[in-house]
Amino acid sequence: MIPAPMRTRARPARHMLRGAPILLSLLVGTATMAGITYAHAADGDATAADATMTKLMLSATGTVHAPPDELTAVFFAEASAPTAAAAQGQVNTQVEKAMASAHGVTGLTVSAESYTVRHQEADTRNNHPALWIARQSIRITAADGKILLPLLGRIQSDNLALSRLDWSLSRPHRTALLQQAEGLALHELQQRAQAAATALGLKVTRIESVNLNDQEMPHPMPMMVMAARAASADMSAPQAPVADQDVTAQADATFILHP
Repeated sequence: MIPAPMRTRARPARHMLRGAPILLSLLVGTATMAGITYAHAADGDATAADATMTKLMLSATGTVHAPPDELTAVFFAEASAPTAAAAQGQVNTQVEKAMASAHGVTGLTVSAESYTVRHQEADTRNNHPALWIARQSIRITAADGKILLPLLGRIQSDNLALSRLDWSLSRPHRTALLQQAEGLALHELQQRAQAAATALGLKVTRIESVNLNDQEMPHPMPMMVMAARAASADMSAPQAPVADQDVTAQADATFILHP
């Protein structure tokens, strides 16, 4: 009679062990369902937020005025002779002499540029024989125009012609000015976005995108080109007045507005 109660106690223990995994599965399933429900609620909030969102696209420009800091002069030597070698020899002598004069001045950057040799046919009607024509250009750049200007007349006296003279912004100077121009453009964008949002009864909540564009570098001033032509005609050292140049940056942005 004693063993019977012992078997009766064992059965509930086995049932409890079998039921534990089922309860655990239910708990896991509830957690997963809760996560899905929360995700759907978040998507719903995002959809509702998108419905009240307004995109504002604006463009603005910033411009900085500054005097240029580089003066560049371009000369060319040209010679003609019955043979190509003779024409080239004359040009080489002229260019070497001009470059030696420039290299003797501290603060100048000197470089030889294009070199061409062409043949000119004879003109029997005007009694002009066939010739070979050689030509080479040299570029001289100075950060201080007072250094370069006195040298121009001396180089022209060595039978080189001045084809270009202009002021420009050096790369480091222009980079610094461009950063200032971009800052002005971005500041104007912010002010306009705030003003537009206030007028619409909305608030700027974030910026979706920003794009910065650099405007083209200024071309040589016409007065500099004319001065160069006049200088090559009378072989005198030209004047190079300095005028401010503009550096402009454009900013485009998309602002997100909400009530």
